Amino acid sequence: MIKNTPILSNEFLIKQLPISTVFINRESRVVLASDKWALDFNFQGKDYIGKTIYELFNKTSDKWARILESCFDGKFPEPEIESTTVPNSREKWFEWTSSPWYDEQENIIGAIVQAEDVTDRVLTEIKLEKLQFLQKETTEHGKLGTWEYNKQQDSFSCSQMIRTIIEVDEDFDLNIDNIVEFYKTGYSKNTISMAIYNAREKNIPFKEKLQIVTANGNEKWVNVSGMPLIKNGEYVALLGIVQDITDYVLKEQETKDNEHLLKTLINNLPLQIYIKDIQSKKLLANKSELTFLGLKDENDIIGKDDFDLYDKATAQKFRDEDVEVMISQIPMLNKELSCRNADGSTTTFLTSKIPLKGENGEVNGIVGISMDISEQKQKEQELKDLISVTSSQNKKLINFAHIVSHNLRSHSANFAMLLDFLAHEKDKKERSRIMEMLSESSKNLMETLHNLNDIVAINTESNIIKQKVNLNTNINKVLSKLKPQLDKNKATIISEISNDVNLNVVPSFLLNILENIVSNAIKYRKPQLDPVIKFSLNYVQNYTVLSIEDNGLGLDTKKYGHKLFGMYKTFHGNPDAKGLGLYITKNQIEAMKGKISATSKVGSGSTFNLYFNEKN
Repeated sequence: MIKNTPILSNEFLIKQLPISTVFINRESRVVLASDKWALDFNFQGKDYIGKTIYELFNKTSDKWARILESCFDGKFPEPEIESTTVPNSREKWFEWTSSPWYDEQENIIGAIVQAEDVTDRVLTEIKLEKLQFLQKETTEHGKLGTWEYNKQQDSFSCSQMIRTIIEVDEDFDLNIDNIVEFYKTGYSKNTISMAIYNAREKNIPFKEKLQIVTANGNEKWVNVSGMPLIKNGEYVALLGIVQDITDYVLKEQETKDNEHLLKTLINNLPLQIYIKDIQSKKLLANKSELTFLGLKDENDIIGKDDFDLYDKATAQKFRDEDVEVMISQIPMLNKELSCRNADGSTTTFLTSKIPLKGENGEVNGIVGISMDISEQKQKEQELKDLISVTSSQNKKLINFAHIVSHNLRSHSANFAMLLDFLAHEKDKKERSRIMEMLSESSKNLMETLHNLNDIVAINTESNIIKQKVNLNTNINKVLSKLKPQLDKNKATIISEISNDVNLNVVPSFLLNILENIVSNAIKYRKPQLDPVIKFSLNYVQNYTVLSIEDNGLGLDTKKYGHKLFGMYKTFHGNPDAKGLGLYITKNQIEAMKGKISATSKVGSGSTFNLYFNEKN
């Protein structure tokens, strides 16, 4: 209320004021208030007359005290806008206007305070400020510019960012036609021209990724979009947005180039490389990994786990390793692993698994690197076998040298002694007998040399050629050759071998081996028992095992087993035995990468097991 204005003393009129109004005395207590004031601040039905303004609103700030004091001094403070929390309601904004309250003698007796609810206006202003801030930041950081073409006025306007993007100053006159000229000749210019035409003539909005050439000749990538503005069914304006995405496109291209380089690198490494997620599902696999698994496209493996690719046991083993690496966060390096392939073969890998960590340091998968070392393992085994064979051959050579030395010395001493006798003997008859003994010694020496030559030939043959032969055909050849001896001793032959069995052997070695064992079965038969010789077949790993069983004398293998296949070893005092047959047999089957073993019991016969290596 201004000075010289009559005081409203009618409480009834005050209560009906359309504006929230409260009369406060110099003690800051409420004297009168409009119903609108009670309604706005939710004081209806409450006793607020006589209470201070501070009790009602908790306004104890120095600012409010100064405002009221100013009114008491006859001043008119500037309106204030403040937020107020109304009981049982949301936060509201009010514009507070305060003025002195005069009595009829124009004495200041208090203050008149009016409040206008400006919540909607304030919230709208706040929203507008936010939008303006977001627009400014988006425009600057997102390099986003806007333009508008008004059809009726045939006018074109644009934001400053449009000029910044195409690199023109404020004086350059841009319009709907010449702005198209900044688009790169070819696809980009044709596309934007057609898009603007369709928007203006057919009301079709557009959004394209195109290239421009700026006023300074720089090439840029932009996202451009436009929308026709329709009023009463008629096109009246065209609104457009242009965003400079050059940096994004260049980084995207750089990322693609790096990705391509990385893929080229890992696809040409002689290693199997893959990445799995925390569930051990494949996220990436290089060419070597796909080839090993028999897949052609990376999409055939993405999202699959080891249970989709391997047998259950192998997959579980791989999964357990993955989990251990991810939980412990300790890499598994150069561990030798084997897995069985679909064709039954086994592949050996040298594998490393490394935990894959995100930016937050948490493990979200693993990187796996495997190198197929099957060939190296095979070479390693071959080297071990070669060392073993070489060691065995050296032992045989030393043993052979001792035997040869002993035998030749024996023959030499025998010859020297007989020649000495011959030189000093005068009796013709005795000299004739000595000559016969020399002749017999010569025959024995030749036989010894022949046997030694056979053994040397077996152990020095470097190009042993195997071929497929029918087993029964070769058994029958040997039985035919030994038929006189078999018939003379009434031998019975039992064969459990089918006619379609073939062996990969050296044919001459097989015949000699069969002949040696069958002739031994006859030679070492029981005196009062007709010999029985049985042939049977079995398969053990990579070997075809031929067993030849007899019912002969047998021998004590605990006592003589280690000597059974030795050179010049005989056990039954047979005058025809020379101790070379089984020795030669062992050398011949080992030369074919096989082996021989025997079981025997005194008085119950013997069984010889011949292991023919079908693989090698």
